[in-house]
Amino acid sequence: MAASRDISIYQGDTYAHELRIKDSANANVNITSRTYTGQIRKKRNSDTINATFTSNITNAANGIVILSLTAAATANIASGTYVYDFQETNGATITTLITGSCIVVGEVSR
Repeated sequence: MAASRDISIYQGDTYAHELRIKDSANANVNITSRTYTGQIRKKRNSDTINATFTSNITNAANGIVILSLTAAATANIASGTYVYDFQETNGATITTLITGSCIVVGEVSR
């Protein structure tokens, strides 16, 4: 089952979320052959993708991946409440790791 965590993103700011992938015994998982993605949408059933996270595995042996959005990407999301999820692809298996609400806070300094 996916973990639930609400996040906040500031419009026009760079956003990064570090995930540490662990097994049921709380040991780090080697994620060398895995890929990660995530999306933000206004509603779960929406066809419109408001943003797509990029992933960067920074330490595969210890299960560390960073999901991020550029400042330009967050600047293009209207302030409001959205939903998001992060998914892992491991061979033919796709697993949603985290899901929740995403609050986009409108920027003041621009």
